[in-house]
Amino acid sequence: MKTIIVVPSVLLAASVLAMELPPPPAGFSWKDVPEISAAFLMPKGWHFKREVQGDTLGLFITQEAIGKGGHFSTGLTINVFRRSKPGSAVEYARAFIARMAAEKHAEETWARDVGPLRSFGCRVKGAGDTGTVVMHTLMVANPRTGTLYLFIFEAPETSWTDAWKKGKKIMELLAVDDEV
Repeated sequence: MKTIIVVPSVLLAASVLAMELPPPPAGFSWKDVPEISAAFLMPKGWHFKREVQGDTLGLFITQEAIGKGGHFSTGLTINVFRRSKPGSAVEYARAFIARMAAEKHAEETWARDVGPLRSFGCRVKGAGDTGTVVMHTLMVANPRTGTLYLFIFEAPETSWTDAWKKGKKIMELLAVDDEV
């Protein structure tokens, strides 16, 4: 069953729509990722890249095309870890966000349950290649299957306000299958 996670910047709620996605907002389309039964909003004109390293699936929805060096300034990174032990995924997600929030002096943190899924998030600033970067980070754990999803929307601080207009929409509708 696909769970649609609705994530306004600090609130989290879920509605289950059996494999049916809501219409995308104007200027966006759904990017299906069949191997994990998921879909993510992608702004028109943005770029998509998929990578696999070991047991980790990496997905990138970026404003700039990702070159050979793998760098981009504005966009969403999604890492899917499917080899965690069931149950331990929640502890890992909680600890990961707590560590990130402490190390980077988080502007805000949150934790929410969405059906069977547990999520933890924070917004931090950090040093990037070209200056300060703002990162809106969300880690979602499925305690039944052990799957972890790490979502990081980032943009330079100088363009954060404009970038977050799209980023917020992307992060507000994350469609993942709670059986994965």
